[in-house]
Amino acid sequence: MRILQAIGISSAWAIGAGSVADIYEVHERGNALGIYFTGQFAGPLFGPIFGGYLVERWGWRSVFWLLFVFGCILLLLVFFAMEETYREESVWGKDGTEETNINEKQETDSTIVETKRMNPLASLALLRHPFVLVFSMATGFAFGGMFAIENMLPSLYTNVYGLSSGLVGLTFISPGLGEVIGSLISGKLSDIFLNRARAKRDGVALPEDRLAPNVWPAAFILNPLSFFLWGWPIQFGWSIWVSIIMFGVQCFAMVQVFNPAMSYLVDAVAERGASVTAAANLVRMIWSCVLSLIANPMTEAVGPGWVTFFFGMLNFVWAFLLLLMKLKGPKIRAYSGY
Repeated sequence: MRILQAIGISSAWAIGAGSVADIYEVHERGNALGIYFTGQFAGPLFGPIFGGYLVERWGWRSVFWLLFVFGCILLLLVFFAMEETYREESVWGKDGTEETNINEKQETDSTIVETKRMNPLASLALLRHPFVLVFSMATGFAFGGMFAIENMLPSLYTNVYGLSSGLVGLTFISPGLGEVIGSLISGKLSDIFLNRARAKRDGVALPEDRLAPNVWPAAFILNPLSFFLWGWPIQFGWSIWVSIIMFGVQCFAMVQVFNPAMSYLVDAVAERGASVTAAANLVRMIWSCVLSLIANPMTEAVGPGWVTFFFGMLNFVWAFLLLLMKLKGPKIRAYSGY
C-alpha cells in the first residue's frame, strides 16, 4: 500500500515542476519553484507534529485516516480546479517570447499533428546526459541524507533522550522551518542573480546562472558540517538541542542546493520540464531509499556520528562537480545538444 501511495504522489512531484515551467518565464521561475518546493517541504514541518499527537491520542491508524481525508480533498481539487498548462516551446520559446508569425500559426493550424505513443520510460533517457546526471545525484545525496536522518531520529531521540512520540514530532519544527525558510530565500536569490547575469548579457539567461553565490557556502560548508554536528552530539550524549538546531541548519543548506539544482534542470530542458524532473526524482528517491536502508544498521554498528559523517562527505565531494558545472556547464550541455 505504501508503494501504491508513492506512485500516486510521484505524479505531483514530476508534473508540478513541469507546470511551473509552463506558466512562468525564466526570469521569474526560480521564485515560483521556490514557493512550489516550499509546499513540499512544509510536510515535514506539520506532519510529524500532528502525527505524533494523533498516535498518542488515537493510535497509529488515526494518521492514515487523516491522510485518507486529505487525499480525497486533493483528488477533488485536482479533478475540478486544476487546469492544463501545456506550453509549446516551438511557439513561445524558452524565454517566453512568441517566435512564430501569423503565417506559421495558420500553417500549424492546418497541419495534422501525428500523435506519439506514450513511453513512460522515455524520461529516463535524459540521465544519459552528464549535466542531468550530475544534478540528479546532487539532489539525491542532499535529500537522501536528510531523509535518512528523519528515519534515524525517532528511535535515537526516544532511546537516548527518552522523548515521547509527541515530543519527537515537535523536534521536526526545526528542520521544517529550515526547509521552508531556505526554499523561499533560495528561490528569491535564484531569480535575483539570474536577472543580474541576464542584464549583463543583453537579456540572455543561462541555466548556470541558477547556481547563485548562496549555493557554495551551503554545499561546501553548511550541509556537510551540519551532518557532522547532528550525529556526533547524539553519540557523545550532548544536549539534544545541538542536534535539533543542526538538523534545521542541514535542511536549510539542503534546499540551497536542491532548489537551484532542480531549477537548473527545468531551465536547461525547458521543453521537457516534467520529464527531466521525473528522471531526477528517480535518482533522488533511489538514494533516499539506499541511505535510509543502511542508516539504522550502520548506526547500530558504528554509531550515528560516523553515519552522518559519511552522509556529509558524500555531499561535500559531490559539491565539486556542481562547481565544475558552474564553470564548464555550457560546454557540457552543448556536448549533449542543449
